[in-house]
Formats: sequence, structure tokens, C-alpha cells
Amino acid sequence: MSSSTSSSRPLKIGIIGFGPFGQYLAETMIKQGHTITATSRFDHSQLCFHLGISFYREIDGFLEAENDVVMLSTSILSLSEVVKSIPFHRLKRPTLFVDVLSVKEHPKQVILQGCKMLEMSCEEHDKLAARSQFLTHTIARTLSEMAVESTSIDTKNFETLVKLLKNLEVALEKVKQKLQDRMNEELDLSGSHV
Repeated sequence: MSSSTSSSRPLKIGIIGFGPFGQYLAETMIKQGHTITATSRFDHSQLCFHLGISFYREIDGFLEAENDVVMLSTSILSLSEVVKSIPFHRLKRPTLFVDVLSVKEHPKQVILQGCKMLEMSCEEHDKLAARSQFLTHTIARTLSEMAVESTSIDTKNFETLVKLLKNLEVALEKVKQKLQDRMNEELDLSGSHV
């Protein structure tokens, strides 16, 4: 593994199909510092619990877990059926789907029937991502200022929203502190040269 790969930020990687190869991939990626979620037609919840993996028996919950990457680790024979069963509308954000099958033409054709592939430069991607992330963070910060609190009659979706807002608030405070620290460091450096 190259040092550039090991120093990049950890990803949240979801695995569809948690057979022996999916398990091997999960163990390898956990060692690299990534967070793993999994779903499979068989119940692997005990094994996942032991490995520190979030296991979802239902694909809906798995997709709502906001994975950065979803790996299709199914057999080539079941790939088409698995992809057709994925409710892509449940994804909360654009997600990279990859297959780990040993052949590529068949998976490409199957995935293109259920997914939209966009070709763009790195610069274009970053520009679009920055815009949407800025908007998302701005709205979330505004909502957090509203002091939204849980009540005894909250729906599951509202409970999830409150949890996300609280997590986002903590993350934004960390970013704010890092920016403040960097600004203070630059002021200290500029003052020491006078």
C-alpha cells in the first residue's frame, strides 16, 4: 500500500454480499482504517458485530447509512438481480459503486441499466461538490441555531435528523476551531518576522 493511500481520509465503505470474499475485503479495509457497513441475503450480524461492522438486514437501511463507496461483492450470477433490487432513490448523496467481480463487461452493462455514469474532470467534480456541500452545511448550521430538540412523539426520521444536526454541529465547531488555530498560527508567524 502506498503512503499516499494510507494518509488519505478514512472512507465509509458499504459491502453488498458478505460472503467469504466480502469478509476478506472488509477485514483488509478495516486494517486500513476505513469504516465498514454490510448487507447480504444471509444473516452475518454476529460476525459483523465481532468485527466492528454495521450489518443491515434490509437494503434500505444500508443505503441510508451514507456510505462513500458501495462495493458489489456478489456472484456474477446474482449481480443482475441484486442491482435491480437496489432502491437507488434511498441514497442520500451521490455514491461511488464498484464491483469486485473477476470479469468486467457483464457488470458494466448491468450497472449502467440501473445507474447514471457521469464523466467529468477532477476540477469540475470539486467545483460541484464544494457548491453542494457549502449549501448543505449552511442549511444545517441554520437549523442547528433553531435549537431543535427531541420530543416524546418524534418520528424515526425526525430522530435521525436531530442526531445528524447534532453531529454536524460538533463537526462544524471542530472546523471552526481548526480555522481559528490556523489563523492564530499565521498571525504568530507574521508577528515573529517583524
